[in-house]
Amino acid sequence: MSDFNIFDLFQDKCISGSTVAVIYDAYSSAWQVSLLFLKKALEEGYFGVMSNYSVPLRGLFRRGRSVGLDFMEALQNGNLAVIDVFGSRYASTENLPGVFYLDKVEPETINPKIDRIYWGPLRMKVSSGKIIRLVYTLDGAAMMLGEENTLKLLNQTVATKSVRFPDSILLLPVNSDIVSKRFVAWTSTISDYVVLARSWIEKDYIKELLYIIKSPCADFEPVTYSLRVTGDKEKIYLKKVLKENLNP
Repeated sequence: MSDFNIFDLFQDKCISGSTVAVIYDAYSSAWQVSLLFLKKALEEGYFGVMSNYSVPLRGLFRRGRSVGLDFMEALQNGNLAVIDVFGSRYASTENLPGVFYLDKVEPETINPKIDRIYWGPLRMKVSSGKIIRLVYTLDGAAMMLGEENTLKLLNQTVATKSVRFPDSILLLPVNSDIVSKRFVAWTSTISDYVVLARSWIEKDYIKELLYIIKSPCADFEPVTYSLRVTGDKEKIYLKKVLKENLNP
């Protein structure tokens, strides 16, 4: 079977309004999936809002460039906003268009403060409803705020999205080696799509499989792919693995 682009997994009528969890391990290449998905959504006219919990802003820009996503261009063109929670927490701020900071990062007040950004400076942008929201990353939020607090905040975010942004996409990347099994299980439970990646070393090469284990589509069947990282602009390609070729 020939290779195909990873975005083919989401090109169906079910993606609108969905919550998508991308779960991967410490050595997986699938950390790129959420950034690639954001890049594709911006190209298709979505307005992106990224809440950054994991890396300094310039580090985020470098990660974007590695998958062909120019954060600076998207910010300057008004196609993307970044709520830099990481920079807010560690006093690492930059005066850039479309980048927002919080005066203080506390679990009790973080969601209302983020809401004020949505309904203040971003009000006109989000009113169209064609939005992709990326929590980058969910494990980064858990490290900063604690797992229990993060799960409570996530429940609030999903509930709010269903009312205020019913057609938006919420993207939740999470490194399963950083957080507890319970945390991963709950993230999977509240998500419409669940994409799971597993990597291992075999004969000095890193091998990786990607499983699509959950989808809101009525005709969905779980499927497994081998994952291959390339140097071209699409970056990640998948090849379907036949059931008879899988180890029991």
